[in-house]
Amino acid sequence: MKKKIIGILVSILLIGATGIATADWDPDDGHKMHFPQEPNPNGWDVDFHDWMLGDDWKCSESGPVTDIHFWISWRGDEVKDLPWIKVNIFSNNPGPPSTPAQLLWSRVFTEDEFIIRGPFEGNQGWYHPPQMWYPDDHMYYFQINIVNIEDPWEQEEGVIYWLVIQTPYYEPEALGWKTSIEQWNDAAVFGMPGDWYQLSDPSGFSLDLAFVITGKEPKPDLVCEGSISWTDVSAGATVTGTFQVGNNGDPGSLLNWQVVAWPSWGTWSFSPSSGTGLPQGSWTTVTVSCVAPNQQSQTFTGTIGVCNSDDATDCCNISVTLKTPKSKALTTNTLIMQLLERLCQCFPMLNWLLNFQ
Repeated sequence: MKKKIIGILVSILLIGATGIATADWDPDDGHKMHFPQEPNPNGWDVDFHDWMLGDDWKCSESGPVTDIHFWISWRGDEVKDLPWIKVNIFSNNPGPPSTPAQLLWSRVFTEDEFIIRGPFEGNQGWYHPPQMWYPDDHMYYFQINIVNIEDPWEQEEGVIYWLVIQTPYYEPEALGWKTSIEQWNDAAVFGMPGDWYQLSDPSGFSLDLAFVITGKEPKPDLVCEGSISWTDVSAGATVTGTFQVGNNGDPGSLLNWQVVAWPSWGTWSFSPSSGTGLPQGSWTTVTVSCVAPNQQSQTFTGTIGVCNSDDATDCCNISVTLKTPKSKALTTNTLIMQLLERLCQCFPMLNWLLNFQ
């Protein structure tokens, strides 16, 4: 059996055993498009055949398209090898109806460059465009995950693009792209550049395809490491600790930073309290001094906040805890009351006399 089929079977076993799949997508994982077009478990699968299949999306956040996820099925659940997938990104021809326009980016991904997750179940039909439908054709479908794409397409917020995919299955009725639960904008298409046709179900209702565009979440340039914890600190005493501020930005970047927040309890000072020109990949140590509050027998918690001086949204925090000891001072009346309590425990008659009315 070919290795991609073995890979699918291993994926099935792993999911059944642990519920975890590597580099997959779940609804809570986010997206960078109008909304995730999740698969319809009881929908149609559109035959790839010798044409391209495509659907459009509207970018919701500028940045690289590093991850692409879509869902497939096999006609009659006859799983075969999948040696490669060709992924294309087109600009949008607004139409109406809207269709792919100009090729912007293209990449062939071999079987070692994508991950197949599944199977998932649902009573699904098969659609061979333009007018061949086969209800109740198969039960299983799979999620294709292409992640960590090198030299990805950089999308711009608010712009509409088309995801257009080809597979090696030119014979009819083999591999299909699943339709989605929700529709957005105009229908998905099949065809070739300059010759596109809308997809619809037997009733003429427009069909969209199941896919999600995601991307790496931007890492903050500013990072903090460490935490500070002080115990048994006398009221009014001064204590010190340290943490580190680092630059996790692009290579060659220089970062300006400052301490911007600290707990409302205690009296604080920082050395240094700000810095300029911190190189990427380097760290600086900040010494923290705090005069403890005057309350005894309490635990104080809070955070120290540090921000990029040039970007108020680029911040990091460290946690701070300070504990003051219990007061050991006892008054004469307290000592007398404690002695009487012990005597009453030892001599019940004394307890009766003290409580006699």
